[in-house]
Amino acid sequence: MVIVLSFLSLIVGILVGWFAADKYTAYMENEAHEFDELFDKNPHPELFDENGKLNKNEYITMIFDPGFDPELWDPETDIEIEE
Repeated sequence: MVIVLSFLSLIVGILVGWFAADKYTAYMENEAHEFDELFDKNPHPELFDENGKLNKNEYITMIFDPGFDPELWDPETDIEIEE
């Protein structure tokens, strides 16, 4: 009886370890996108592809000062490149 229980415990331990290792490997290989938090909080409709899946490509972030008037904006003089 002890041998049967030991053998069953070994089999269960191997299976649990295998599944846990698989989940851990998948977790460690997951690359987070820069805007994952934004995607979760506020998914805009233009971020989805034709199939309804979230399209996680590269995006440009634009920050406008309060009171920004697009009519007065001149691209020749108002563009600042930050590196």
